[in-house]
This record gives sequence, C-alpha cells and structure tokens, in this order.
Amino acid sequence: MALIGSVDTAAVLVELRRKEVEDDPEHFHQYEVDAEGRLKRLFWADADGRLSSVRHSDSIVVIDTVLRTNRYGAAFVPIIGMNHHRRPVLLGCGVLTDQSPGSYVWLLRAFMMSTGQERPKSVITDGGSSVVHAVDTVLPQCNHRICSCHLEQGITEHLGGYSAQVGFRSLMLEENCSPVEFEDRWHTFVASHKTVSNQEWLCRMYMTRELWAAAFVCDKFFFGLARGQSTECLCLSSGMRTPYSQDMTLLALLRRADLSGIYMRAQEAELDDEADKYRVELITEHKYLEEDAARSFTPANFAIVLEEIEALDDFKIVDTLSSSSGDKVYTLDGHGELFNVLQSDDRADRDGVVYKCSCRKMERDGLPCRHILHVLQHERASTIPKCCKLGRLLRRGDTRCERLGEMEALGRQVFDLAAWDAKEFEEIKGFLQDWLQERRGHPHSWALRFFE
Repeated sequence: MALIGSVDTAAVLVELRRKEVEDDPEHFHQYEVDAEGRLKRLFWADADGRLSSVRHSDSIVVIDTVLRTNRYGAAFVPIIGMNHHRRPVLLGCGVLTDQSPGSYVWLLRAFMMSTGQERPKSVITDGGSSVVHAVDTVLPQCNHRICSCHLEQGITEHLGGYSAQVGFRSLMLEENCSPVEFEDRWHTFVASHKTVSNQEWLCRMYMTRELWAAAFVCDKFFFGLARGQSTECLCLSSGMRTPYSQDMTLLALLRRADLSGIYMRAQEAELDDEADKYRVELITEHKYLEEDAARSFTPANFAIVLEEIEALDDFKIVDTLSSSSGDKVYTLDGHGELFNVLQSDDRADRDGVVYKCSCRKMERDGLPCRHILHVLQHERASTIPKCCKLGRLLRRGDTRCERLGEMEALGRQVFDLAAWDAKEFEEIKGFLQDWLQERRGHPHSWALRFFE
C-alpha cells in the first residue's frame, strides 16, 4: 500500500477547500484518511467536469487505472469522457493508495455522487479484477468493455506467433461471430496456441470474454470504439500522461490534473467555434442529405456520416412490406448481403417517424448507417430525421438552440391562446412556476445556472 504523509494530505485538503470557497462553489471532493491523518482515498471534480458528466450521461467514460505519476506510488485514476467532437474531456480524478475492489467501489460511488447519480451509458476499463468488480457493483446496467490498447498489450506479451495473434484479434473484432460460434472458435484457438506460459492469461481472457469479444460487445453502445480503435488514446491525447513525473507531490499532481482539465475544455471551446464556422464543399450526388449532415453534426462526426452517404449507392431495395399500422420494412441487398430497415410512426418524435436498421449502427455508434440513408434517398428526403441525430453528436448550435427554437415556437402558440382566458392563463402560469420551483430543488439544480 502506498503511504501519503499527513502533511501532504493536509496541504491537498486545504487546497480543495480553498477552491470550493474562493474559486468554484460547485467543486466536489470526497476523501478518506487513516488514524494518522494519511490519505487513503481521494476523488475530486470541478463544476465543469460535473456539468460534462451530466451533459454526456448518455455517453462513455474511460477509467484509466494504470498511472503511477507521483512520488508515493499511489494510483492516479482520471475519469475521461468523450465530447461531441469525439475528443476527451476530464470528468474527475481519483487517487487511491491501494487498488482493492473496495477502493474502486468507493471511487465510482464518489464519481456518481459528483454527477447527481447520472450514469454513463458505457464504461471502458483495463479489465483489472478490482475495477471490473467495482463497475459490476456500482454501474451494473452500463455496457462495459476492456480497452483495445490493453488487449493489444496482452496479445503482444502472451501470443508470440503471427497466427496466434491474428486468431485472437479475429475473435476480438469480427462482428459476425455469434456467442455460440465464439465458444467453438475459442476452444479450437486454445487447442492450437495454449502454452505453459500463456495458459493463465488465456484462462483470464475466457473468463472476461463478454468484456472484449465482438460476439458479446459489437451490438453495444461504444461510439464505434469497440472495433479496433485504441480507446486508451482518449487518455493519451488528453495530456493526462505526458505532463506528469514520478516525483510529483500530491498537491502538484492535483494542480497538474486541474490544468489538464482546463486545457481540454479550452480545446472543446475552440472546436465549437471552428464548427460554427465550418463549411464544406459538397462532394456527393446526394446534396440534400450531405448538406443537412454537414450542418447538423460536428466535423468529426460528419466525416463518419459522409462515409456512409458515399456508400449508400452500394445497395438496392429488393422488397418492401407494409403493415396495417403504416409501418414499412425495406429489404436492401448489398452484394448478396441483406439488411432490413424498419420505418415506423412515433408521435413522440418531432419528425413523426423513426428508422431502425438490422445492422444496428445507430445503436452502437449513435450515427446513421448507409442502409437508412439509402432508404431516405429512395424516399427523396431532404433531411436526416431527428431519430438519427443523437443530440450530443451535433454542433453546439444544433442542440440547445434547436430545442430553444422549438419551445419558443410552441410557447408562442400556447401563450397566445392562454392570454385570452383568465382561467387558462392562471393554469399555464401556475404550471410554469411549479416546474421552475421543482427544477431548482432537483439534484441537478446546481447545473441550471450553466444553461441560463
């Protein structure tokens, strides 16, 4: 167990209290000390990190558990999210003097308290037994997977031959492999490549197969990061590693982490400004869909959608079935591979229609697939429907401003009608006053000031 002296512990706690009083009233921190006043566990998150957690509650978080950038050898555990530019954002930081399951459970519970119990949709970790236990305990409903970078390290270390490495990667990445097929292929793989030196690692990989094999994770929501992209790059590109040194005091570590968070938020603001000015030269024949995508999505997400738009002509509709309820199922053929796109009515959706595809790209990545886009083009749609535009992947102006525009238009109609009748006026006015009062008492009321 790493030991952090009482003097260093006291200096950090003084700094955290000062931040809360002088700089950031919404700053959050929790800690535990032993009988001698030495730090055991610490978590902190500033107001911007807490707000990002609420804004990105439908997103992923990466829990990096492998850093030792301080003189005590304590684990420095940044919790990283991904913003609408597909770039990292710091949500909070922890310091643990031991890496027991109980310490990680404590850390995740502290993180959840900082978010007002808003849970991320998906979590990515290094697959260590302690953090896996903590995720299962605190975030049991979240999608969970092991980061590709950590898996690649294990492949390099434990599988020496080219054939063995290719075989394992196919189990890790091939989406067409079902859980039943995985079992058969795994046993064949182990029979060919198990050695005395790697059998323990192979056993561990099999026990955690639902956290890394495509057969189990390919349909889960990971923004496309589950298919070979090194998720640890979220931490590497964020600067959460390189600015740190092995001889840092805890106070220096805290200040450096806070600077990293400020730098990431500054980058996000710059990208927001660039996105507002972003204009593209249309390059496909599908001008309306391409223009709407460019106007709606941030540049990083538009680049992915553009690939789907460019590929939508690779398919043709070979069958259409309609139900009495008005639903339609389009069957698309792409070089012998069939996909089904369901079009159905949904009164809760602004556009009145939703699309779902058997490829499940929307469910996995939050972005429309080429099959849905082909159907939209077939129907001569001029825009991509709202059901295919995950709010947190859109430009800044296309999320909050879009909602404001909708509510203002609706509000003008309601207020105009209510103003003619004293009873209706009092009813609408009372409803709005009650709603505001309730929101101010909500667990996330601390975040309301950011949206005023």
